[in-house]
Amino acid sequence: MQNPFPGMNPWLEAPGVWKGFHDAIVVKTVEQMQPSLRQQGYYIEIGERVWIADSRDIWPDNLVFRKLGPRSQPSQPAGALVADEPVRVMRFEEEVRETFAQIRNRDHELVCVIEYVSPANKRRGPGREKYQQKQREYRDEGIHLIEVDLLRAGPHVLDLPEAVVEELRPWDYLVNLVRRGGNEHEFYPVRLRDRLPRVWVPLRHEDPDAVLDLQQIVDAAYELGPYPEKLCYEEPPVPPLSEADEAWAREILNLADDGAAS
Repeated sequence: MQNPFPGMNPWLEAPGVWKGFHDAIVVKTVEQMQPSLRQQGYYIEIGERVWIADSRDIWPDNLVFRKLGPRSQPSQPAGALVADEPVRVMRFEEEVRETFAQIRNRDHELVCVIEYVSPANKRRGPGREKYQQKQREYRDEGIHLIEVDLLRAGPHVLDLPEAVVEELRPWDYLVNLVRRGGNEHEFYPVRLRDRLPRVWVPLRHEDPDAVLDLQQIVDAAYELGPYPEKLCYEEPPVPPLSEADEAWAREILNLADDGAAS
C-alpha cells in the first residue's frame, strides 16, 4: 500500500512510530543516492550517534514504570505527624542510538552529512546538546550539512536563525542546507499538503551537486515498513492538525480507501 498523502504523512510523526520510520528513511536515503554518488567518485553510508538518556528524556511509548512500595520509615512516636505517601518509581538511564547518512569521497573523507531530526534532538536535554555539538563540528570542519525536520512538534533546532524561518510562516516542515564555508541560508519551508522537495546535496567544489528526492524516500520507507497496517487512521494524528488540515487529510484518506476498494 502506498503513502496516501502527496507529501509527508502526519500519522508517521507519532512517538511510537517515528523511531522506526526514522531508521527506514535513513536506509532509503542510502539506497536512493548510492548509484549516482558512485558515478561521481563518492559513496554514502549510515552513521550512528550514541548517548545516554535518563528517564526524563525517554520516549513516552518506551517507558515502562515499575511502581515502588512505600518507603520504610523508623517508628514514629505516638501522635507524630505522618506524611502522605508519594508515588515512587525507579529512575533509570538508557542508551540511545540515532542513525544518519554520511557521504565520503574516494579517500574516505567526510564530505556531507544528512540528518533527519528526531524529537530528542529538538527538546531540551542530552539529545539536543549532542546534536548542536555536531552542528558546530560540521561547520568548524568544513562539512556540508543537510537537516530534514519532518516533525511539527518541538522547538526549533536547525542550524538556521529561527527569526528568519518564522517570517515565512505558515509552514509545517523544514529542510536546511548548510554549505561548507557558505555565508547564505538555503532552506525549504514545506506545507503539509505539498510534495516534499528535491534537495541539492553539495559535494566537493569541483563537482556538481547531487539531488536528494525526499518525497521518494518517505514513500519508499512507508511501503517498506508496517505502516499501512500499523497506523490507526481512525484516530487523530499526534500532534493534532488544524481543523482545516484535518478535514483535508480525511478527504485524502477517504479517496485512498475508495481507490483501494474499486
